[in-house]
Amino acid sequence: MAPTGELTQQASPIASAQSAVGRFLKQALSEVHAINVTRLFQVSQETGAWEAEVEVWQPNPTVRMLRLPTQRPVLDRHRYRVRLDRDLNILAYEESQGANSGE
Repeated sequence: MAPTGELTQQASPIASAQSAVGRFLKQALSEVHAINVTRLFQVSQETGAWEAEVEVWQPNPTVRMLRLPTQRPVLDRHRYRVRLDRDLNILAYEESQGANSGE
């Protein structure tokens, strides 16, 4: 039986990939309210590449620009596809079509 310390120190590859995607999008995009990884899969075991589909919630720019008073934040949903390499470095990202909540 393995010591419990070894198991808690190593994050699963899925958790590590989710964390890398979240950190990257928070740095790359402005005013991120929430990030939800909706799909994550390994593209190739040979290359170790990953792909993630992500929902990012950001403040609505029109409401902010017009300075409309609201009781709650008005957020727009944007969808992104993010590709990572074996070492969880971001290779590419793009906003998916039909991204805003007004679909």
